[in-house]
Amino acid sequence: MIQTILLRLPNWLGDSVMCASAFEKLKIMYPNAQFVLVGSYACEVFRRDKRVRAIYIDESKKAKSRFLSLYRLCAQVREQIGQIDLGFCFSNGFFGALTLYLCKTKVRVGYAKNLRSALLTHAPKIPTLKPLHQVQKYEYLIEDFVDSAIFSSFVPLSLVYGESSKITRSATKHIGINPGAAFGWAKCWEKEYFVEIITRFVARGWEVYIFGDTQNLITQHNDHIHDLSNQTTLAELVDSIKTLDLFITNDSGPMHIAAALDTPTIAIFGSTDTADTCPWNESIAREFFLPPQALLAKDSLDSLHSPSHTPKDITTLNTLTAGNLTIISKHLQCAPCKKRTCPLKHHLCMKSITPDEVFESALTILRKSTPKEREKEL
Repeated sequence: MIQTILLRLPNWLGDSVMCASAFEKLKIMYPNAQFVLVGSYACEVFRRDKRVRAIYIDESKKAKSRFLSLYRLCAQVREQIGQIDLGFCFSNGFFGALTLYLCKTKVRVGYAKNLRSALLTHAPKIPTLKPLHQVQKYEYLIEDFVDSAIFSSFVPLSLVYGESSKITRSATKHIGINPGAAFGWAKCWEKEYFVEIITRFVARGWEVYIFGDTQNLITQHNDHIHDLSNQTTLAELVDSIKTLDLFITNDSGPMHIAAALDTPTIAIFGSTDTADTCPWNESIAREFFLPPQALLAKDSLDSLHSPSHTPKDITTLNTLTAGNLTIISKHLQCAPCKKRTCPLKHHLCMKSITPDEVFESALTILRKSTPKEREKEL
C-alpha cells in the first residue's frame, strides 16, 4: 500500500501551482497516502492542504557544497518521515532526481533528461505532442500510477485558501495589479501603461492593490492605492488574490494562483507562450489543448487527429475570454522569444497592447459581477 508520496516541486511559483492538478489526481488515487513536498519557498502554497504531512525547503543551491547540503536535507527527511513509497520529480534538474534518490524513495519518477535517468526507476521522455499545456506535461508523469479514468478526467488547479487576506472588503471594486514577473522584464507590460489604468480605476473611486514588484508605480499618495508589494506571505498573497474583483497581471506565479482560485483575471502575454503556460481552466483545456486521452498509450495516432481531438489554435487570438479568464497577446512574429530581455530592444509584444484594450476588458469583466442597476456606474 502506498502510504507516503514525495513530490519534488519545481522552483518557480507558477510551475508549482501548475502541478496542482497532478497533485489532486494523486490524492484521488491514493486516498490514504500522505504527501511530503520538497522544493523552493513555492512549496508553501500547499501548506494548508490537509494531506501534506511535511514541507522541506531546499536551499542547497546557495550552499558552498550543494551535494553535501542536499545530502543533509535528505537525511533529515529520512529521519523524520521514514520510508517513502513513491516519488515524483516535477523539476527537470539533476538535483531534483538526486533528491528522490538520496531520500531512498522506493519508486522514483521523473523525466529522462539532464543525465539523471540512472537515479530514477521510471524515466519517461517528455511528451512531444502539441498542443500540450505545461499542466498536462506535469500530469503525464503520473500516468502509469493512476487509473486511466482518473488520468483522463479534467481536474482544475485548486489551492486551499483562508482568511489572512490583507484586503478589507467594502461596497466598491477591489482590483489587484501585478506589474512584475520573476523571470525578467521582457514578460512585463509597460510601467506607464500600468500607471494609466491604475489612474483610471482610482478616478472611479475603486480600490487598487499592487502586488509583487511595484516598478515605482506609486509616485504620489492616494488613499485608493494600496502597496502590498513584498508585504505578504505566500498564504496572505493567496487569500488576498481570492478576495479581489479583478486581477491584472503579467505571465507570472500570481497569475497561476489567480487561475487556481477562479479569480477574474486579465493575463497579459508578450515574450512567453500562451500555448504553453497560459492560465488554465476547463474551457481553455477543452477548446485549445489535446485531451488527456491523447497521452494514453492505448490511443492510436489516428485518433489524435479526429475532429473530437482537434483543438483550436490559441495563438491566433489576440484576445481570448474563457470563464473568468481573459488573455491578451498580440502574437507578434518575434514572439514568443522566451527571453529575459527583449533581444530586439523594442519590446513591441508588450507595447502594442494598449491601456485602452486592458481597461475595456476590465470594464467588461466587472460588469458581469455587477448588479444591473449599478452597471451604468461602470
